[in-house]
Amino acid sequence: MAETNGKTPLSNESYLSQAGTTSVKKLLVVRDLNFSINDKQILGDICFDAAKGEFIGVIGPNGAGKTTLLKCIDGIYKSTGNIEIGGADLVGMSSREIAGRVAMLHQDTTVTFPFTVLDIVLTGRYHLLGRFKAERPADYEAARRYMEYTDTLGLEGRLINTLSGGERQRVLFAKALAQETDLILLDEPSASMDIAYEEQTFRYSAELCRNGKTVIAAVHDLKTAVRFCSRLILMKDGRIIADGAPEMVVTRQNLLKAYGVNALVYKNRISGQVDFHIPGQAENRRDKLVHVIGGGGSASGVIRQLFEGGYSITAGVFAHGDSDLGCTDVFGIPTLVCQPFSEIDDETFQKNIEMIRAADFTILCDMPFGQQNIKNLKAAANAGKLIIIEDGKPENRDFTGGKALLEYNALKGNAVVIESARLHEVLP
Repeated sequence: MAETNGKTPLSNESYLSQAGTTSVKKLLVVRDLNFSINDKQILGDICFDAAKGEFIGVIGPNGAGKTTLLKCIDGIYKSTGNIEIGGADLVGMSSREIAGRVAMLHQDTTVTFPFTVLDIVLTGRYHLLGRFKAERPADYEAARRYMEYTDTLGLEGRLINTLSGGERQRVLFAKALAQETDLILLDEPSASMDIAYEEQTFRYSAELCRNGKTVIAAVHDLKTAVRFCSRLILMKDGRIIADGAPEMVVTRQNLLKAYGVNALVYKNRISGQVDFHIPGQAENRRDKLVHVIGGGGSASGVIRQLFEGGYSITAGVFAHGDSDLGCTDVFGIPTLVCQPFSEIDDETFQKNIEMIRAADFTILCDMPFGQQNIKNLKAAANAGKLIIIEDGKPENRDFTGGKALLEYNALKGNAVVIESARLHEVLP
């Protein structure tokens, strides 16, 4: 999508405020929503509110009812219960009235008629025109403004049925924006897009919300939902099982209940957001215990590989705040920890030796050596079987004036030395 030099379509006054909705705190109210097809219940007892400025991600497994919920809110499906948009009951609204309050971007981008891109975007303005009235200059201006916003202005004269799926999705996003409603529904908005436009679609949707719009999106990718949405609604079998901030919804218990996966849920130290890892299912859990010595981020990839390979793991000694320590926290690995910027104390040193002797083999990672962690090298000498990962020259990682390098070279005489990319070749 095109850059807008700090000026977005949100600067349009009518886009910021729909008549009759500005004083309503709750833009959307859904109560006791039920929907069935041929006596089969698809949605059951759905209740939630949405306020202006919220970016709500509706998540859940396939068949949870995410798309059906959006279509009920948009009036496409006739449900029982109560839906209010901007203080007005959806029941009894004409299609033109609904289009003035809510816009929806559908997952299916199929358009069979050979209309031009501009004509397609202009259809988002029909509710603002009288019957049989031609588009006004203001409608063309608005259409082109949203086409520029979605990086489709250069496609203006192209026929919609000649575009790629991703291009059609962006054109239809421009059409939804051209309706200039306070509530926007997105059904898998990045389904046909490449990764660059997927990023921009969610980033721009978040921008819409910061400027007063409300966006409710059915999202398949949980990590994308966590990254961009201010609130998540988790659905399972047509019902809401969790609703709240991402860190309250994306929990181990909820992911197990909704998706049937035993995920490891943690706070990402880089993004500060909730994150998760779904471990692979090893065909055979290996009856092997591995002790990993690392630091400075050198052990994280090794630990993940071992964990997914079915090994039992211990680790250390890591300093408080080390990124490797965050990895062991995620995987629940017994880990020895010392104070940062301090030499490993004697008690922790002895415990490290005990872990090494108890392990079937020990892996020394491609870590930097300082006076603080030189005892890790001394402890490694107690390994019955030692694997040393060496991706670069060890002298470039020695910050002890050569003392650590002497210990390291002594270890290499009784170890298997290998690059990290080939670790799998020597694992028992």
